[in-house]
Amino acid sequence: MSRLFSGVSVLALSLPLSVHAQDVLELAPITVYGNVTDLPLSRTGATATVIGEEELEDAPAQTLAETVAAQPGVSYTQTGGPGQPAFVRLRGLPQRYAPVLVNGIDVTDPSGVQSQFDWSNILSGGVTGAEIVKGSQSALYGADAVGGIIALTAAQAPDAPGREGEIVLEAGAYETQSATLSYGLATERAGFAFSLGGTQSEGYSAVDLPGYDEDDGFAAKQASFDAYVDVTDTLRVGLTGFYNASKGDFDPTFGLTPADVEDGEFETYQRGYRGYAELQTGALTHTLELSQFRIGRDSTNSFGTSTFEGERKKIGYLGEWDIGGGTLLSFGADRTIEEANVASDEVETGGLFAELVYAATPDLDLALSVRNDHHSEFGDFTAARGAVTWRATPDITVRASVANGYRAPSLYELYDPTYGDASLDPEESLSYDLGIEKVYANGASVSATLFKTEIDDLIVFDGTVAPFGAYAQSNGTATTEGLEIAAFLPLGARIGLSGAFTYTDARDASDDPELNVPRYDLALGLDAEITDRVSGGVTLRHVADFPDTFNADFSSVESVDDYTVVNARVAYAVTEDIEAYLRVENLFDSDYEIIPDYDAPGRSAYFGVRASF
Repeated sequence: MSRLFSGVSVLALSLPLSVHAQDVLELAPITVYGNVTDLPLSRTGATATVIGEEELEDAPAQTLAETVAAQPGVSYTQTGGPGQPAFVRLRGLPQRYAPVLVNGIDVTDPSGVQSQFDWSNILSGGVTGAEIVKGSQSALYGADAVGGIIALTAAQAPDAPGREGEIVLEAGAYETQSATLSYGLATERAGFAFSLGGTQSEGYSAVDLPGYDEDDGFAAKQASFDAYVDVTDTLRVGLTGFYNASKGDFDPTFGLTPADVEDGEFETYQRGYRGYAELQTGALTHTLELSQFRIGRDSTNSFGTSTFEGERKKIGYLGEWDIGGGTLLSFGADRTIEEANVASDEVETGGLFAELVYAATPDLDLALSVRNDHHSEFGDFTAARGAVTWRATPDITVRASVANGYRAPSLYELYDPTYGDASLDPEESLSYDLGIEKVYANGASVSATLFKTEIDDLIVFDGTVAPFGAYAQSNGTATTEGLEIAAFLPLGARIGLSGAFTYTDARDASDDPELNVPRYDLALGLDAEITDRVSGGVTLRHVADFPDTFNADFSSVESVDDYTVVNARVAYAVTEDIEAYLRVENLFDSDYEIIPDYDAPGRSAYFGVRASF
C-alpha cells in the first residue's frame, strides 16, 4: 500500500512509550515515511519514531511541538506562549532542514526567508498521529530533507465499515478555551472523516523586559477532512485536505521601543489538498497524486503591515512492485512548482526516483534509494541513501544508513530584490547513523543511535555585500553529531517508565556552537493505570548546556540557564465513553527561558472532557 493511499492510516508506536507498549509491539508497527513503500519498523534501516493517537491524547503538554520534542533527537524553541513562533529541530539542525507533511502535503512555507514550518500554526486537537524520520531523506523527499522529515496525520477516514466520533472540550490558564469535534464513517466501499477545532487564549506577554506588560492573545480555528471511494476492487480514488487560520498579538522588539509593542498583530491562513487515484494491477500498484498548498501571512506593527503569500503545487506518479521473497521495487516521478510574493520568479523542480528493498536473508534487509532532481535555477542534483537492517536475534535489531542530501536556496534567498542572489547553489550534506535496539521478554526495551551530519556550501547572510548585505555561499563545513537513547521499563501490569536522552554537538561552519541547540536533553515519563477508571502520567524534561544565543532585539548574545520542567495529567473514566481529565503544565512553576528575554509559561492548569460516540 502506497504512502499516497495510506498517508492518513493509523500510526503505531515505534518505541514503547506507554504502559500499553506490550500490546503495541504485538501489532507489528509500520513506518509509512521511512521508505518509499510502507514497511514494518523491523525492516527499515531508517531511524523512525511513530507517535500514536493515544500517546498524543495522553500527553500532558499543551502544544504538538512540545509532544514531538519529547522524542529522542528532537528539540524545539518558542518565543513566548500560545501562537508565538515555534520551531522543531531534528538532531540539532535548524527547522529549514526538516520538512513537515500534513496528510502527505508539504506545508513548509515557501514565502519565508527559508522554507520552514511554524509549529504554532497547527493545533494538537484533530491530529491523530505523527512520524519522525531522522537523517538525510533527500533520496526520498528531495530538497531540504537534510535532517529528516516529520509527517502528521489529521482527519482519517476509517477503513472498516462503521462510524466513530469524538468531542473534546478544554478550558484553563490564561483564559484559554478550546474545542475539537471529529467524526468518521465508512461503508464497504467508501469512507469519510472530518475534524473541526478551535482555540482562544488571552495569553501572556511573550517578552520579559521592562515595558512589555500587555498580554499577547491568540485565536485559531482548524478543519481537516479525508475521503475515499473504492470505484472497483482494484481502483481507489481519494481526497484529503485541511484549512487553518489564526490571529494574535506579538511583541515587536527590533528597532522599536516598549511604547510601540501594543501595535504588534499577526494573521495567518493555510490551506492544502491532495487528491489521488490508486490502481492495483497484479503485483504492481500505480498511484497518481495532485496536491496544492497555500499560505498567507500579515504582520502589523508601528512601521506598517507586511504581507507574505506563497504557493506550492505538485503532481506525482508512484509505482510499487512486489517482486516476491521480501523484495520490493518502487519508482516514480514528480514535478513541483513554488512561488511567493517575496520573489520575482517561481521555481520548478522535476524529480525521478527509485528504491529497492531486498531481503538478502530472512534476518537481513538492504535498501537503496536514489533520486535525481532538476531545479530550474541550478540544474541537477542526485541524492542517494543506503540502509541496512539486521535482526541479529529475535530481540536485537541493528540499523545503519548513509545518505547524501541537499537544501535548495529558498525563493527569498534566490530572488528577493535586495538580499537575493539567483546564482546560489544548493547546500550539500552527508549523514550517517548506526543504531541498535534490544527488546526484552517482559516488554522492556532500550535503543541507542549514533548520528552525524555534515553540510557544505552553507547559505548565509553576508553583511559585507554592498549596499545592504545579501545571501551568499560560505566556506567551511557545519557538523552535528551525537547520541540518542530511548528506553521503556514496565514497573508492573499498570505502570511504565519511559525515557529519551539526546547528546548533541552542533557546530556551524566556523566551528562555533549552533544557536538554540542544547548539548543535553533528557525526557522521562511515568504512565499509570491507577484503577480501572483512573489513569495518570507525569513527564519531566531537563535541558542543559545551551550555547549563547541572541536576545529578543538581537542587540547582544546571552546565555540561557539549564532548566527542568515537570508536567502532569490525571484522567477519570466517567463512563465507557466519557473521560474527564486535568493537565498541569510546569507543575513546580519553574522560571525559565528557552530563548533570552522570551518568557515561558508558569504553572498552568487545564480541565477537559473527552466524549466518544
